[in-house]
Amino acid sequence: MLRTAALALAVAAFVLPRGASADEALADLVERVAPSVVNLHLSTVDKERWHPVYGSPRGESLGSGFVVEDGLIITNQHVVANATEILVSDHRGNVFVAELVGADPDIDLALLRVVGLDLPLVVLGSSVGLRVGQDVFAVGNPFGHGHTVTRGILSARTRELGRDAFDAFLQTDAAINQGSSGGPLFDAQGRVIGVNTAVDGRGESLGFAMPVELVLGALPWLRNGEDVEPGWPGLRLQEVRGGGLQVVTVYKDGPAGRGGLRAGDVVVSVDGSTVKGRAAWQEKFGLAFPGEERTLLVTRGGTEKVIKLMLESRAAWADRVAGKSVEIEGLYVTVRKIAPDVSERLALSVGVQVVAAKRGAIFRPGDIVLDIDGTKIRSPADMVTACDAALTNRAIAAVIYRDGGALRIRHRW
Repeated sequence: MLRTAALALAVAAFVLPRGASADEALADLVERVAPSVVNLHLSTVDKERWHPVYGSPRGESLGSGFVVEDGLIITNQHVVANATEILVSDHRGNVFVAELVGADPDIDLALLRVVGLDLPLVVLGSSVGLRVGQDVFAVGNPFGHGHTVTRGILSARTRELGRDAFDAFLQTDAAINQGSSGGPLFDAQGRVIGVNTAVDGRGESLGFAMPVELVLGALPWLRNGEDVEPGWPGLRLQEVRGGGLQVVTVYKDGPAGRGGLRAGDVVVSVDGSTVKGRAAWQEKFGLAFPGEERTLLVTRGGTEKVIKLMLESRAAWADRVAGKSVEIEGLYVTVRKIAPDVSERLALSVGVQVVAAKRGAIFRPGDIVLDIDGTKIRSPADMVTACDAALTNRAIAAVIYRDGGALRIRHRW
């Protein structure tokens, strides 16, 4: 069973100074980069286990982080979730109180600020072009044993852990343990190539790091305390036998539609790299942000076509279609935001109204969809997001308003 946990990671082969051994080169490199890594000690409160008399249980947890700008530290969001106090200790034993600047649970990154922190910055590298078998290393805080160094190799790329927002992790065999989550994974030149994020508890030396490109793209959002908006292509895909991904849905007025992509197209490559499954797609699009462009090679009716997509945020698309009807192709319905007079008359604070339904739809024209799989539906964009997940899972549980009352609907494909 995969569990989000802690990390400390691995070492490398280096370009050796003349007369130096591999161990000496590694030790020199660790000595140089380790001061950029910090240990995190957190006081926490478990809000999900609230008791009417005793309140929420309190506890302590550990984590790691690394300095990316003067006074600014990157770590995992799950490390600082529910923290009431965050203490940062450096390699000299100095302890500081940290302030949470920004955090995003979807991509599991957080940014901390420490006043008076005088530490060297890490060098942010790139995960692009990394090869399986390359040496890596990490520094972390496993079980409170701060600045622990472990070594290993890059075991695999584009590993899927069942996450929604990003699911193409780097895998390493470097030994990792609880308390090192949020720490850096370094390459053989001492550049950060990933953020240690998860382990597979079923075995040893199965650690996973999110690529550093997520940090590079998310920093501007986190610095401003905003939710990170990844680049959105405006489509839904399914894997096809023999390799490739088929476009199932192209959302009206979204990037894919504007770029000329059509339902039924089969994606062969992205930016020149062959795409044979969802993990390869995630590696290209999970690391993308609004304003970036991707070039797709697709097959359509036996011929190849080149499609250019200019990515945008889902929020930007949602604003653009807020007053328009949006077709949810997999559910065979078209919806639009509930009119103000209708919501006032029915005393509904959420909901989108079904304005058209094709044969096979589980909703009827006039239905007001209030909730899908526990997500409140306030706009057509919310409906798109919730239905994407439902169609992928091939099951949906919805709450709708029909014939004067609330009704629960469950359906499996």
